[in-house]
Amino acid sequence: RVPAAATEHRARVVSATITVIIPVFNGRSKLRAALDSVGNQTLPPHELIVVDDGSTDGWQQVLDGFTAPFPVRVIEQANQGQSAARNHGAREATGELLAFLDQDDEWRPRHLEVLAAPFARQPDLGWCYSDFDEIDADGYVVTRAFLREFGIRNPKSSVLACVSHDLMVLPSASVLRRSMYEQVGGFDEQLCGYEDDDLFVRCFRAGWTHRFVAQPLTRFRIHADSSSSTGRFIASRLHYAAKLEAMFSKTDRLDRAYMRDAVAPRFFHTTLDDYVRACSARDWTQARNAFAALEHFAELRGRGLRTRWKLACTRNPRLFRALMAINERLPSVVRWRT
Repeated sequence: RVPAAATEHRARVVSATITVIIPVFNGRSKLRAALDSVGNQTLPPHELIVVDDGSTDGWQQVLDGFTAPFPVRVIEQANQGQSAARNHGAREATGELLAFLDQDDEWRPRHLEVLAAPFARQPDLGWCYSDFDEIDADGYVVTRAFLREFGIRNPKSSVLACVSHDLMVLPSASVLRRSMYEQVGGFDEQLCGYEDDDLFVRCFRAGWTHRFVAQPLTRFRIHADSSSSTGRFIASRLHYAAKLEAMFSKTDRLDRAYMRDAVAPRFFHTTLDDYVRACSARDWTQARNAFAALEHFAELRGRGLRTRWKLACTRNPRLFRALMAINERLPSVVRWRT
């Protein structure tokens, strides 16, 4: 625990109050580590709100023995998804800043102290975020300083940079001004995947500034049952793409074809990867869903010769899987790459 004198000094440096929000859905196995990481902050929050999104695993027992120098509230709702749980917590928040933490992620001790400090000096600062370490299901480190390791440039300075690739601005690695969050409407509850990109793109376009801290202050857990492995993720990608298409429909006069040149190619290749995984797993329903999305993104980017060839090769999932098996036996120099 941090000495009281040090905590008081940091509280003076960071004048804004902070509400931490943890959405929980059957998170019993990893939640205690997340809670302890909040309790061990060098700058304690004003309050912690845990939103139970219709859990059935008795996670509440994890709270037994958890003590903190700040109020802890539990809010219950019927299962509506992570975005709805985050929004519910934000509506109940009394802090000027919001700090979201997913149930299976963890914070380094100085997370709140470092990310909240810039808000006192910059009234138009909407959100501050950091690099993060990637960990596996058991908590072992996979990648240190993920954004630096993979050369993901930050901070973003254009809408094109925001939509050309996954933003990788994690809610768990961010602190947001509540007034900004309310102004843009919070997370889109129809999204299950891309809800973070969608939120931060709207914040960027609304004129709020942001600050990037290169230091990894969050431990982000990736595991096999993440939402990106489900069919809902493809549906969410289509919904997000439709929102971007509506958003950018007025930019043609600026000669900036965001959808054709950035969004559609990005989502075409991501969906093609989903299609390959579905075929490998013999999940033909998922493969057909992915192919339908492929056709949609092909239309948005323009059906060039290369795109038409890829669609022709992937139209029949079972045949494509057989072709993949043949492809794997070929010398690496002549193998087809998606």
